[in-house]
Amino acid sequence: MSKKGLAALVLTAVVAAGAFSFSTARTVTDVTPSAGADAPAVTVQAASAPSASKLAKAVKKAYGNNYLPNFKLGKNDIKDKYGVASSLYSSAYAEVPMISAQVDEMVIFKAKNSASKKKIVTAIKKYQKNLIENSMQYPMNVLKVQASKVYTNGKYVCFFILGGYVDMKTEENGSDEQILKAYQDMNKKAVNAVKNSLK
Repeated sequence: MSKKGLAALVLTAVVAAGAFSFSTARTVTDVTPSAGADAPAVTVQAASAPSASKLAKAVKKAYGNNYLPNFKLGKNDIKDKYGVASSLYSSAYAEVPMISAQVDEMVIFKAKNSASKKKIVTAIKKYQKNLIENSMQYPMNVLKVQASKVYTNGKYVCFFILGGYVDMKTEENGSDEQILKAYQDMNKKAVNAVKNSLK
């Protein structure tokens, strides 16, 4: 082979090797970007905490047809009913029944800060106490109201009276303690739904 032909062959090999190296380097860069300021793709943003309405949606899903509240409250209604001003929370979701014979209700607050959370908890516990001790209830709802649940998790404050009614056998043959526990167990489903949504 002539020197000219050999030189051409070597040049071709060098160019091919360079192209392979460039292609390989580019592929690696695309798959694993550098961690510098110009590589935002590798920056992992922390997930934002869900809104009260998102948690409420999870609770509703957990109960299905046994979720009875069907009237959503606005900010003014929430303040009037629970004594919680909108300035204390970043989001809230509250629903009550339209029928007076039912007592199922749900309210979830996402407090703005720890100080706001304390005020919300105080207001909700006051509401619960008044509901149990001073409100007039149908006989079938007395124990259900007593089983109501105030639940807090992080910046969230919840109040639950959910699940419909206990089965007929428990209602007719169970003691007050058994019926009360049955209603308390119903509210645990809401608590678990919130816990799972915040994991």
